[in-house]
Amino acid sequence: MAENVIAEIRHILQDILVPDFKALTVKVDGIQRQIELSERSMSAQFDAMRAEMAASRAEIAAFRAEMRSEFQAQRNLVQNEVLRETGPIRERLATLEAHRA
Repeated sequence: MAENVIAEIRHILQDILVPDFKALTVKVDGIQRQIELSERSMSAQFDAMRAEMAASRAEIAAFRAEMRSEFQAQRNLVQNEVLRETGPIRERLATLEAHRA
């Protein structure tokens, strides 16, 4: 008799709990798949952002090099202009110093 009761309880629990456990397992599997898909999507987005940032860094480096070159060219122009403007003054000064000596 006790065995029948135990078997009956076991049978009832299996009828009630097993479908719920199976449903929960299916839900958990679905959620895990969604998480995996989200992770892949986010990973792809991060990779795209990294590539974009690398391209931006390259553009910035090229711009900096261009600006350095332009600044150097401007420095050279200013230096040449100063030499051109001060050349005659230096010649006159040298002439005056030569007469003075």
